[in-house]
Amino acid sequence: MNKSDILVLDTETTGFLGDAELLQVSILDGQGQVLMNEYFKPDHTVSWPGAMAVNHITPAMVADKPSIGERKEAISHLLRHARIVVGYNIFFDLKMLRQNGVFVPGRRQLRAIDLMGPFSDRYGKEKNLPLNQYGHYRYQKLITCAGYYGYEGSAWHDSLEDTRATLFCFWKMVEDGTVIL
Repeated sequence: MNKSDILVLDTETTGFLGDAELLQVSILDGQGQVLMNEYFKPDHTVSWPGAMAVNHITPAMVADKPSIGERKEAISHLLRHARIVVGYNIFFDLKMLRQNGVFVPGRRQLRAIDLMGPFSDRYGKEKNLPLNQYGHYRYQKLITCAGYYGYEGSAWHDSLEDTRATLFCFWKMVEDGTVIL
């Protein structure tokens, strides 16, 4: 597998519901080269206090930034030419991209690897954590995964820092067999 065929992606948004808009999109290739790290001004949302408390992106920070519509083709192009996209809760990020007008190839073209589930299972088993009512371990945060594998980040919930941590964890999880390419 060529590392340039792998993308690592993270987004920061105005929220988690159906009307959430993108505030930041960061994409690395499998070698860690930054392919995109951009902030976006939402088209409709004027404030996002709940999300801002987590991602620290203020309306003033994005007031003069482009809308996602101006860059959606560039993001779609990267996704069309990748074979694998990796993320921590990647299905949320892909949903947000689609919801904001970005074309995301289907599963036959683009394999999505979400590290959150496999890591949470590994961590839950090792720590002997209880299973939830559905027989699964509670999902662990990226900061827990990163710490487990020895990554020391500082700007959590900045999508660029989160993609760097995710890439580091991805290769560690491939190495230890938690994720199979």
